Amino acid sequence: MAFFTLVIFQIHRVFGEMILPLLIVAAALYLTFTYKSDGPRSPVARIFPMLVDLQVSFGILLWVLKLVTIPGGMALYLGFPFILHPILGLVAAGIAHMPTGIRNPLRSLGRWAPLASLAVLLLLVVGNAILARRV
Repeated sequence: MAFFTLVIFQIHRVFGEMILPLLIVAAALYLTFTYKSDGPRSPVARIFPMLVDLQVSFGILLWVLKLVTIPGGMALYLGFPFILHPILGLVAAGIAHMPTGIRNPLRSLGRWAPLASLAVLLLLVVGNAILARRV
């Protein structure tokens, strides 16, 4: 069980700290230049939120495993500073579905709506990674 937890942790850490921020920047640039408000959603707009959902799924799985398997895990992982990490992860998953969606509150920005949405997502992901490193 410890090996499985370690593998999930490494995947979650590498994807969240190194790969996901680069994907957010790339998706923001691509969606900003190719955005059409009345056009169909591009493959990037359909696949990108699934990658963020995958990252959040790994994180929630890891969080539950550590709650159950680590002695004193309940106190540590349900305590104040760390409890923000899974909560902000879920918020990030919701924001990842916004850039080209119909219910995007930033839709009035037109072509810049995906860029603004993904900039908020990038700040949230980087801040969440820093929060996880501090705890």
